[in-house]
Amino acid sequence: MARFQYPQVYPALQPGHAEELAKREVLLIDRHMAEELLDPDECMAVLEAAYKEEGMGSAVNRTKANILIPSADPDLWYRYCTMEGGIRVMEVVAIRIKSDMVRYYTAFGKERTDWYCGFPGRFCGLILLFSAKDGTLLAMLHDAHMQHRRVAATVTLATKYMARKDASILGLLGSGGMAWTHAYLLSKVRNLRQIKVYSPNPDHRKNFAAQVQQMLEIETVAFDDPKDVAQGSDIIAACTNSEKPVIFGEWLKPGMHIILTKHGKEMDEDGWRQVGRFVAYRSPIGIQGSSSEARWTAPPDWRFGGGTTPEHIERERRLLGERVYDLPAVLLNRVPGRESEAEITCTANEGTGVQFAAVALKVYEEAKARGLGRKLPLDWFLQDVTN
Repeated sequence: MARFQYPQVYPALQPGHAEELAKREVLLIDRHMAEELLDPDECMAVLEAAYKEEGMGSAVNRTKANILIPSADPDLWYRYCTMEGGIRVMEVVAIRIKSDMVRYYTAFGKERTDWYCGFPGRFCGLILLFSAKDGTLLAMLHDAHMQHRRVAATVTLATKYMARKDASILGLLGSGGMAWTHAYLLSKVRNLRQIKVYSPNPDHRKNFAAQVQQMLEIETVAFDDPKDVAQGSDIIAACTNSEKPVIFGEWLKPGMHIILTKHGKEMDEDGWRQVGRFVAYRSPIGIQGSSSEARWTAPPDWRFGGGTTPEHIERERRLLGERVYDLPAVLLNRVPGRESEAEITCTANEGTGVQFAAVALKVYEEAKARGLGRKLPLDWFLQDVTN
């Protein structure tokens, strides 16, 4: 049987376009290169600009989604996660894709999640960066370094507006890469004189304390009890994989600023009741705008296995009422980040496409300027038949 072939019904490239296409390239940028190229101050600056665009309605996210498929192992699931966003002024759109095998387990008495791709210790996270000027693919990037930086940079921006100006003691719950990035960036917006850290693994927390103290030249102390980390801290940051609360209301004192990595999971209800102001940055699954404008934008089961669930949003509304605000509104000075020295403030951040579009663009521009990145022909990613 003859092989099917499309008839020649599409026009050939216009004069000059073939030559231009031959010169165009897509950059492949790995994690190590992104780490070299992404300056932390520039990361915060580009994210602040993107969030302000979002607040003015000229940047947009599509709802984050997880798909989970059971495997032959009842304790192991396949998880596919995507988030997309675009920014008009930056003229880019990005999709961040994760492909994981995920499990839920208990370690050191705590419920946690863990994941891998292919082999334990290996992970798959990709960002595809597209031009919003002509639709072409600009780059494919590993997401790991940008993932850690965009989380810490976002809550650091919020902390810049929300924490007391004299906040000088940071308490960290967690001792992984996310905790390190938080310590590094938070030290840029507050004059920290001490960092306290707890994690369930004694060796991890001791090694973390030694490394952070050496790198940041800030006294860093590991504690055996998380309550001791909270006591006396001006800022408490939860950087964990915990599925249960790690911050408790009985620990909170007037004037504290709380940072959560997992929106609704890391603090108990008593803690939420004491919060005077909660500033969130997230995709529009739970709420769009402030809680007074709340509307559902996706079915609840889209968030199974992670992220902000409708249950978390309902709890916010029940416990905080109108004291929930969006980060873009704070950055645009539409609402204050703090109204009194005694107010307990809290911020949390969830991954969005706008974040990855902004940060990936910065890495891509730096790579192009320095002639870095593995170059692939753009024509590999284009077709001559409409789709």
